[in-house]
Amino acid sequence: MKVSKNEMKQLIDRLPEDTSWDELVFQLYQDGKVNLGLAEYERGKSLTKEQVQQLFIRAESAHDLPADMRNTLIYHPGNTTTIAMVAGVIAASFAFVFPPIAWLAAPVAFIGGFMGVLAGQQRAWVAMLLAMVTLMPFALASL
Repeated sequence: MKVSKNEMKQLIDRLPEDTSWDELVFQLYQDGKVNLGLAEYERGKSLTKEQVQQLFIRAESAHDLPADMRNTLIYHPGNTTTIAMVAGVIAASFAFVFPPIAWLAAPVAFIGGFMGVLAGQQRAWVAMLLAMVTLMPFALASL
């Protein structure tokens, strides 16, 4: 369905100044200007107001998820965790190529991860895990 810019401007001009995005989208749907991609809509059946409200309720409930389950772009580790994770990746990468680098990087990763955990930084435990996985073959080989 094609809509002219003039029709869109008229719709927006009818809305109050403090309109939210949800209200704008709902108004667009009610005016038939948005194709929601729903099978009922494509077959010519229109949705009731209650069905549309349920769609918005489901969309809003997605915002109730914990931040680390919803979006990884908002992950902000601390400096300690960042250094520890870099050291852990270096340790894991060099474990079989050049082990002395892994022997140096793994303790840095473990200590940095431990400090990050104590400081309450997000996902600091990952660096500790990388260090343990890297050092495990060396520990088993020395037995």
